[in-house]
Amino acid sequence: MTMHNNNHIKIQTSAIPGEISQTEINEVARAIALYHKDGKYSCQTFFTPPRMAEVNWIEGFEKSADVYIRSIELIGTNLFHVRCVGQEANVRKVCGDPGFFSLLRGINSTLNETVRSRWYLETSTGREKWDAIVALDKRTYALVNHVNLGKKRARIQNVITVGDALLGLTNDGSAVMCQLTPDLIEKEGQVLEASPMEDLNKLGKIDLLSRVPNSETSFLACIKNTIYQLNLRGDMLRFQMFDDRVKRISSVDFNKVYSLMATNEGLFEIEVEELPDLVRASSLPRQISHPELKGSFQVGHYVEDPFILGVNPAMGIVAKAEDDRVVCF
Repeated sequence: MTMHNNNHIKIQTSAIPGEISQTEINEVARAIALYHKDGKYSCQTFFTPPRMAEVNWIEGFEKSADVYIRSIELIGTNLFHVRCVGQEANVRKVCGDPGFFSLLRGINSTLNETVRSRWYLETSTGREKWDAIVALDKRTYALVNHVNLGKKRARIQNVITVGDALLGLTNDGSAVMCQLTPDLIEKEGQVLEASPMEDLNKLGKIDLLSRVPNSETSFLACIKNTIYQLNLRGDMLRFQMFDDRVKRISSVDFNKVYSLMATNEGLFEIEVEELPDLVRASSLPRQISHPELKGSFQVGHYVEDPFILGVNPAMGIVAKAEDDRVVCF
């Protein structure tokens, strides 16, 4: 990937009506940001395709929304994992809003056997993150960040689902596991029972949990400069180590051919083979080298939609730096 110049582009904002049409559904599915502010939902999209031979710094993100949606992931029949940012009261208000279920129903219509989630960016570092399990057919939800851990209540973050298991990290970077059952949705006020993942926690303080593509039995755990792939029993399947400059891996993304890592030392890629229940590295990590892409990054995502990038086949990257600046290339 050769990049020559820098470009600054401003994204556009569109209000989402209560009666959402297919046109608006398509726009939301291709949005880069989705949020709720002053009782209304809005999304932000590229006005024109970014220049893919250049580093494009994206400007115009909403800074003062009540709730930001970070991702919407289909995890079962009419069942979603929704990641949000905002105050708890505002998140609960959104998750119980009839307009939110209409929006979710529209996004559900854009998912299929290969696209099972939609992700969005927000530039609101420092605000609380929440995870909701949402049942579209029952029009109800449960926030799962507070769990029973032993005899104490604990808050977990970096929540992922793997089959019927829900995994998360406590404030000290320890992994815990809960089991998802219909009671969570059907009985009001249910709190998940969590158990420590002792074999994994012996490896050290965990920085990140991440899903493995096409797997409901294994997951990734990042500790300092190493990515471990494990099954739910805690058995290590394989691992990938980066050089000593990398002290923290903040996100991992896949696109069937490559894996993208956001780290404290910039963005890295690895060639991968995606197999059922397994992902295998087929190259050593290599850093995406550009003077503008140095420093720490929080998030990196692949973009492969020709309608967003304006070319076919399409492959681009959108990433958020530690200082909340967003770049596309």
